[in-house]
Amino acid sequence: MLTTLPIVAALVVLREILSSAFDFTGVIDFTEVAVVLSGGVFLLGFMLAGTMTDYKEAEKLPGEIVSGLETIEEVMVHVATCKQDDPTKHRRAILEVVDTIDRWLHKQATEQDLHETLHRLTSTFTAIELGSHATRAFSIMSTVRRSLLRVGVVSRTGFLATGYALLEVMICICYLILIMSSFKSLLGEFVVVSFVGLIYTYMYRLIKDIDDPFDYDDNGASGAAEIELYPLREYRARLETRIAAAR
Repeated sequence: MLTTLPIVAALVVLREILSSAFDFTGVIDFTEVAVVLSGGVFLLGFMLAGTMTDYKEAEKLPGEIVSGLETIEEVMVHVATCKQDDPTKHRRAILEVVDTIDRWLHKQATEQDLHETLHRLTSTFTAIELGSHATRAFSIMSTVRRSLLRVGVVSRTGFLATGYALLEVMICICYLILIMSSFKSLLGEFVVVSFVGLIYTYMYRLIKDIDDPFDYDDNGASGAAEIELYPLREYRARLETRIAAAR
């Protein structure tokens, strides 16, 4: 909101400059073109609904990844206990995976780094064979990989570039209408220009932000609508506590 308000203010100031400095009161009555703004609202709703579908699915992915990794940890620890082996090395292997996932999400590790780390973990599954435990671990890891691949696809795939093109043209047309229209009162002019400008600008920026719910960098979330990674952080804290307790 704080970064959107200056754009709205610039639109209002431009309108007032044209009115006061050039005595420009508009070339078309606002009521005649209000239907164009309604069409823009419909397009905003369509784009928002499309991006929200991926966003709601993306909200589940961190929890699914953590659930799978923690279940693999429990399987490996159970097998190590049955074999009277030290489970710490298995927990450290999973901690390496968690750290790599976190660095990958924050653009500090490549896709190749992530899959190499996952491969190193799965290569230890054959050594924990006890009944069907290794088979179960491989099955769970398949789910984890699927969720991670889905995270990558959602992050790198935008929603309908053609839809964005139409939306951007529509917003420019609406800005032009707000500047070129005539209003019956100064108060009505101020309210309509600021309110409509705020809605279109804010909603466009919100849709762009929601379109990539995993937009992180070295400083954390790049936008205001990124998926929270607290399941991953909380699991890493639990894992580090278990490793420290076993020393």
